[in-house]
Amino acid sequence: MKTNKIIANLDKVEKRLKKQEDDVATLAQKPVPAEILLNPSLDNVDEYESTRFIEDYVTETTLPGGFTTLPPPMTQTSVQNSVSSQVGGAPSTTEKRVEKRKGGVIFPSVKNKPTHVNTSTFVTSEVTPAVKDVKGYSCVDFLSAGMRNSGIYYLQIRGTTYWFLKVFCEQEIADGGWTVIQRRDDFGYPRENFNRDWNDYKNGFGDPSKEFWLGNENIYMLTNNEEYSLRVELEDFEGNKKFAQYSHFKIYSEADYYKLEIDGYEGNAGDSLNDPWYGSNNSPFSTYNRDNDRSSLNCASMLKGGWWWKSCGRGLNGLYLNDPQDLTARQGIVWFRWKGWDYTLKKSVMMIKPRSFVSGT
Repeated sequence: MKTNKIIANLDKVEKRLKKQEDDVATLAQKPVPAEILLNPSLDNVDEYESTRFIEDYVTETTLPGGFTTLPPPMTQTSVQNSVSSQVGGAPSTTEKRVEKRKGGVIFPSVKNKPTHVNTSTFVTSEVTPAVKDVKGYSCVDFLSAGMRNSGIYYLQIRGTTYWFLKVFCEQEIADGGWTVIQRRDDFGYPRENFNRDWNDYKNGFGDPSKEFWLGNENIYMLTNNEEYSLRVELEDFEGNKKFAQYSHFKIYSEADYYKLEIDGYEGNAGDSLNDPWYGSNNSPFSTYNRDNDRSSLNCASMLKGGWWWKSCGRGLNGLYLNDPQDLTARQGIVWFRWKGWDYTLKKSVMMIKPRSFVSGT
């Protein structure tokens, strides 16, 4: 009798939790009235609550070598013809000049190879032998091997022998060798949806040759074992272009909510990411279903995109709008140190590169 009551109660709890989850997802998709977006109190910063970041992950045991979490294989994807034809047998250059981080690891550690299926569209184990021979750990390696065309490439994950990450290498801007981790632009309809949940931002989504997010876990795997720099390319609807470059870029693991660490600004777009009140430095990542920001509001839900929200400032993962001064522009692609709070941009590209290969750093 008691067993039946327990089962019935568990069933009720499960249904309530499912309803709450559905309610959050539905709320995140609803439009926010313009009068709310224009309310200056949106940008107020609250103090962190002491219980805000209680760890909700399982501590795992490290395997020999200090890493595991190998993403499981996905369907075979073709390699860009220009990549295969340009492969030279040049050795990896990034590996020679790696600046090791103290205590750096390759992946979040687990006891055995995980049974969880990585839903990332960017991870694969099946790549043509020609690309495997290059062993590119960053786009710099492909550039050094003579592959000077921007496009789709496959980076090998450091510490593994057969896991590759599908990326877009930008080989022309700022000396090339940049791995693109985010792109926003007008590629027509349907638009890529950036108002996504935690797992989508973790695993990545979109087409790396169009609009996409590489995935927080993928970015972490690429960057956690050496120093990286970040470059942000921006363009408004009048064709004006600006950039912001940061000599230090690091994100922490999922255990720390993919917290962003950024420093060393230079450029002409203004330092939006390291603004003391509305920037993103030392902020955890938030999505509409994982509210980790300092505001009493759910910034990701209100501003329609995942980002390293501190308060409800602005970010580059909001709605794509064709009118730069739309009433909902605050929910768009905003770099407030350049165009202000209420102007949504036409283009943005975020890309990373090993710090030792960035000029002037």
